[in-house]
Amino acid sequence: MRHVIFVYAVDGGLFNSLTHYVHKVVSPKTYSCDLCTLTNGMLGTKREWAQFIRELGVKTEFLHRNEFVERYPKAQQNFPAVFTSSEDAELKVLITSAELGACRDLAGLISLVGERVK
Repeated sequence: MRHVIFVYAVDGGLFNSLTHYVHKVVSPKTYSCDLCTLTNGMLGTKREWAQFIRELGVKTEFLHRNEFVERYPKAQQNFPAVFTSSEDAELKVLITSAELGACRDLAGLISLVGERVK
């Protein structure tokens, strides 16, 4: 495993970031990105998540949906999702969108990622 790629179910960019922030504040139950909801609070990345990522022991990358699709146009997947990339740049799904959606809290996500990366 060369590295782990976390892909949000939202597009990047300033306008999109502002729109997503407002959506999470106004209607958090209808926000579509489980990865964002679990790992980010209103003021950015949750401290526990940031510490877990630092200590994970593999290179990690975080991409918005549009960035991922631009870089990996042949990859077919629902988002959010987590992928691994091997030395030959082959992508494999590590955690599906449904599995992310089943995580009830950050501790559940941390446990799942930790198990899959080992």
